[in-house]
Amino acid sequence: MRQTGTCRGFEFGPALRVLRAARGMSQMETASAARIDAKFISHIETGKMLPSEAWEQRLRAALGWTPEVDAALDALAEALAAGREEAA
Repeated sequence: MRQTGTCRGFEFGPALRVLRAARGMSQMETASAARIDAKFISHIETGKMLPSEAWEQRLRAALGWTPEVDAALDALAEALAAGREEAA
């Protein structure tokens, strides 16, 4: 399975879902902006498939997904992990 260049804390699919929701975009809107068939957004978000490098670049561009966003997602993942540890 190909590893994507996404943030460390989230796999690509969940990170895509978090960022898409934060941008207030539907799967259909995201697919249209990235020029990808809408059915594949769900497959990517649920981890059923990884995007090709070209699709990853188009998704990142469509969502304004920058290295700064990767850093924010990393911080979120760390905070969530810390919360789980405290709850245990």
